[in-house]
Order: sequence, then structure tokens, then C-alpha cells
Amino acid sequence: MTTNATIDSKLVRAIADEQLANNVFMIEWLVKAQQQLSLQQRLIDQQQQQISTQQQEIEKLKEERDKLKNRNSKNSSVPPSSDQLKKPSDKKKRKKGFKRGPKYDHLGKTRNGFGQPDKIVPLELENCPVCGGSVERDEVVPEKVQQVAEVVDQPIEIREYRRGFYKCPSCGWSDYSPVPLGVKEGFSYGARLSSIVGWLGYGGNLTWRKQEHFIEYVFGIPISQGSLAKMHKWFQESLEPLLSLPAVLIV
Repeated sequence: MTTNATIDSKLVRAIADEQLANNVFMIEWLVKAQQQLSLQQRLIDQQQQQISTQQQEIEKLKEERDKLKNRNSKNSSVPPSSDQLKKPSDKKKRKKGFKRGPKYDHLGKTRNGFGQPDKIVPLELENCPVCGGSVERDEVVPEKVQQVAEVVDQPIEIREYRRGFYKCPSCGWSDYSPVPLGVKEGFSYGARLSSIVGWLGYGGNLTWRKQEHFIEYVFGIPISQGSLAKMHKWFQESLEPLLSLPAVLIV
């Protein structure tokens, strides 16, 4: 009996020691967690304080900006000559529900035509569109004229320049006849087309791929990005002062 009691007493003591160790570990973990939470809370408080300070500085800057924006000779010491005329905003005048821009029934400026036409197309009628019988034109009633601007089937013209070789018996000069203005030696694209490509890049903000597709599908001629780069370089050179131009771009 004494031996069993001793064993039970040791077992109970071991269990108690293990439970005490677990309790101590748990208490240490809780203390560390509480310390971390306290540190995070201090960081959050500091960040909130910084945000509040920055917000106050932003409000002050906004007030100073508004004061500078609305400053004139009446509310400050600046001279009257420094007062700027401000165009009134049309947002107040704009009615709700009305869209900006011309209306669908707006009279166009080109309705009277474009001047001298490039091509005159007479539209004759031989049969009545209702019954199919023969019709006669009434010469007393004046004809109706309508000019229409349209893209032609082949907007690009392929020109082949043939240049002979010449010699001067007086001074001994010899060379091929010069290319006309708007043509670069050894380059397959003219000045006007290069100007269009330059506008597509700098004015239209089109990418190289879109410029390439535009030239190929709209104008119907093949082109590479290397040729596009040369056309853009030529376009840039045409905008430089005439004294520094190696080749004048004529549009």
C-alpha cells in the first residue's frame, strides 16, 4: 500500500507540475500578446495624430489657395492692373437635360458646297420609279445640285520617276536629274503622305501599330514601322527652322 501511495503521489505531483508549467506558458503568451497589442495601439494613435495634423495643414493650404485665387484690387493691396478678367462659367446657364454640341437639325456650314467640284456626275432617269413607264425631263424646272465630299477608291497615286544621266561638256559636271520637291532620294513615300503620318502620331496620338494599319487599310499600300520612323523624322525636320533643314518638306 505504501508503494502504491508513493506512486500515486508522484503521478499527481507530475501532473500538477505539468499543469503549472502550461499555466506559466499561457500567462507569458498572454503578456506578450498584450504588449504587442499595446504597441500596435500606440502606432495607430500616432498615425491618427499624423493624419489629423496633415488634414489640418491641407485645410490651411486650401484656404490660402482660395485667398490667392480670389485676390484682387478690392480685397487686397494689389494694383487694379493686376486684376484678371475671368470668363463666367456656362455651367449655370446650361439647362438640365440638354447635351452640348450641335443639334441634329443644326444647319451645316458646308451646305452651300465646297466650291469648284472635282467631278460632275449627272443622275439621269429613264423610267418612272412607280409604274416603270418612260419619263421626260422638265427643262423649265431648274435642276437640283448637291455637292458631296467623299473618299475616292484609290486616294494614293503611285508615281514612278525616271531620271536620266546628264553631263555638262562645259564644266564636266555629270549626275542624274534631281528629284522634285516633296521627294527624298531613295525613299518610297512622298512628303504629303509623310505629313499625314506625322499628324497621326503627334496630332492623333495613334500608336505605331494603328498608324501602320491606317496606311495599309485606308490607303491600300504596304508600310513597315521602319518606314514610319523615317516619315516621322522627315516630319520633324520640316518643322525646324529653314536654315537648319537638310530637306524641305512640301505639303
